[in-house]
Amino acid sequence: MQFDSLDDVETFYKEFAKKEGFGIRIRTSKKAPRSDDVTSRIYVCCSQGQRKTKNALDNGLSKDDENKARRSCSSLRTGCEAMLRVMKNKKLQKWVVKGFDNNHNHGIISPKSVSYLRCHKKMSTAAKSLVEKFGEEGLPTGKVAMMFNVGDQTFTSRDCWNHLRDVRGKNLDVGDASAVLNYYQKQQAQNSNFFYAIQCDDVGHMVNFFWVDSRSRMTYQYFGDVVTFDTTYKTNKYDETEQTFVWLFETWLQAMWGKEPKTIITDQDLAMGAAIAKSIFKRELKRCIRESPSVEKFEEAWKSLILTYGLERNEWLEGLYNIRESWVPVYNRNTFFAGMNTTQRSESINAFFDSFVNSRTTLKDFVVKFAKAVDSRYKKERKEDFDSRHKTPSLVIGSKIEHQAASIYMRTIFYKFQKELVSSNHFTKEKVEKNGTFYRYKNQKFVNVTANFLSLWELFVGICY
Repeated sequence: MQFDSLDDVETFYKEFAKKEGFGIRIRTSKKAPRSDDVTSRIYVCCSQGQRKTKNALDNGLSKDDENKARRSCSSLRTGCEAMLRVMKNKKLQKWVVKGFDNNHNHGIISPKSVSYLRCHKKMSTAAKSLVEKFGEEGLPTGKVAMMFNVGDQTFTSRDCWNHLRDVRGKNLDVGDASAVLNYYQKQQAQNSNFFYAIQCDDVGHMVNFFWVDSRSRMTYQYFGDVVTFDTTYKTNKYDETEQTFVWLFETWLQAMWGKEPKTIITDQDLAMGAAIAKSIFKRELKRCIRESPSVEKFEEAWKSLILTYGLERNEWLEGLYNIRESWVPVYNRNTFFAGMNTTQRSESINAFFDSFVNSRTTLKDFVVKFAKAVDSRYKKERKEDFDSRHKTPSLVIGSKIEHQAASIYMRTIFYKFQKELVSSNHFTKEKVEKNGTFYRYKNQKFVNVTANFLSLWELFVGICY
């Protein structure tokens, strides 16, 4: 049997092996003296040879550690001697079969499973392009693999991840930081309102990046009352010094033309000691913070909590208490937060970015995927604007105030208003005091008679002429 090239030999033997139910690999290749030209090659069954065993003590491993390593790296080697040997005929310029053995000492793999062997895994150019595209869009590699598992395609999430790793490695040959800088410059060339800044250390290395797209800068001018700074998303590998934050805030103000927000929501380090975090104190602390109806009630609950658990000298809690007016909800009822709080914000931001990035995402990939994530949010906002302008939300009460709110508010805000409107019907009111033009009422919830609230109203009479 003759072949025109080694590629033809390998293609033929692979197809033969796939039908027979085994895999192949190259064992040896001989080259001509003082030349890189291959003159002969031996292909063997993937089960050829024996796995080398090493002594655990030689590797500095315990017996248990060696057993774990063996379990994680299984082998197909059984000493099988099946093979194909070819040699190049110089006169004919053909590859001629010089030896063939198809006797195997192991079981044959079924047609449905043979594609799991490395030599039979083949990702087409089209499939690679799709994997790269899905990777750019943030689709998890596991879901990408499932999309290709049809027929005899057996891509695993590891295969997809390996391909994406190779592609990203090639893209970062010029350096991660340089690639990011090139991306910034390209974006700014396309739109002059794209803003970016880079901070370097004493030796000229880029250590911090800040960027904001033109749409976000414009949007901030209209909706910049409340700004959140989240530093909890995958920050275990990154430096968060005071100097870094000073640079960040100053650069951010520069990007926003010096306009300061009315409210900034940022993170208070709630990382408690292990002893506190695992005790009932954590639940009691949350209840004290979130459920105190007034400043007085919070102060009482806080002091009781500290005394109960003997934490009078806890420096972390003392520091937290000293800045209570900046983070306890009951102190900030007159401050506009746009319906956000630290817990909701961190959870929603984390969930949002989890669909686009993960802990293995490189800096350049993050910058590109961040832009895609922001763009996806803009698309959702446009869809919400369309629904709010052209669709009528369902009414629950049917009152005039509910009708009016439905015609004015966007859907998201309307449903929040509607929830409060419905909840207002769960209370009764009783006038308990009159002082001139001021009336004091006691509000009580039907289902919870212990929940009483006092409200103060001033009588106002308007006269029109």
